[in-house]
Amino acid sequence: MTTESWSPSPDEGDENYEWSGDYGEPALCPTPALPFGHVFIPLLYLAAFGAGLIGNSFVVWLLAGQQGPRRLVDTFVLHLAVADLMFVVTLPFWATAVGLHGQWIFGEELCKVSSFIIAVTRCASTLLLAGMSVDRYLAVVKLLDARPLRNRGCMLTTCAVIWIISILAGVPSLVYRKLLPMPVGPGSLCGDDPADIFQGLSLLVLSLTFVLPLGIIFFCYSLISQRLWNPLQLGRGRKNSLRIIFAIVGTFTCSWLPYSILKTFFHIAHLRALPLDCPLLLALRWGLTLSTCLAFVNSSANPIIYLLLDRSFRARARGSCRRTRPPLASRVSSASSLSGGDNSIFQGWALGRGRNTRLAPRLSLLQNP
Repeated sequence: MTTESWSPSPDEGDENYEWSGDYGEPALCPTPALPFGHVFIPLLYLAAFGAGLIGNSFVVWLLAGQQGPRRLVDTFVLHLAVADLMFVVTLPFWATAVGLHGQWIFGEELCKVSSFIIAVTRCASTLLLAGMSVDRYLAVVKLLDARPLRNRGCMLTTCAVIWIISILAGVPSLVYRKLLPMPVGPGSLCGDDPADIFQGLSLLVLSLTFVLPLGIIFFCYSLISQRLWNPLQLGRGRKNSLRIIFAIVGTFTCSWLPYSILKTFFHIAHLRALPLDCPLLLALRWGLTLSTCLAFVNSSANPIIYLLLDRSFRARARGSCRRTRPPLASRVSSASSLSGGDNSIFQGWALGRGRNTRLAPRLSLLQNP
């Protein structure tokens, strides 16, 4: 997550200002909350909480409890599920705040901690996806030339660095997030300090922890696509591989990009660099409310993508429900992962016994060579 200010409650009042072209003192500008937002937004948050808690917990359990050798990319997938799991545990707090028309009843400590967790995990998710895209680029495009860079120690170090960067990026939210008086009536809301230093710092961190990683992701996958979208080489497995990869990255981008764009305008306006009249301010506020909902729901998206597109994941899910596990298949090389098969994230299981056993490896879209 980034350190940009968070406004998950549609009734927060720190946005009710209009800036004129002379950048003088902001004039009070009433901006009503999104109609019926206090009803449908909490329900949406709680639904995302339930789906994300169950789905990501299952992914963590599936990968953390996996026996035998683990593919390198599983490290990224596992950490991504942990980040989403940390994210969803904050949703009941924001659902309650929205249901109370923005009033925060959990104290300033939980206000700071919840905002910090959101900032850290959003940043970690973006950087993990960027790391995954670089790993896929090395495995698909560079092939054997990249072997010295692709080992378990390098993957663990990369994930550790990502979490350190994410924690540092979340510190401003921990420092500047605080309780502010409600614009109307008693009570407090969980909002940002309007200080210019926080607005500028949030804008900088948003660029470094979202825009830059997003550029890396698109650069890597554009090169991967050029390699795989070859009519002479493309097979069913590769199509499935690209479909799942682009589903994960595309869902994250579509979920967070609208919020990031609108939040950029929000920070620029707070810095008096962008004049806003009342209609534009109202559109910005409602847009932030809706885009925040879209971003928050993303925390439950990846397990659903695995379930819908990954037949091996569905098979393992059914097997775990029966409390049975098939034997682990032998690992396959990166060359075979590019030459067909039914690509999957959760591959590696073989069916059958004895001499007549026929391996049916689920070649992973994220397969380690």
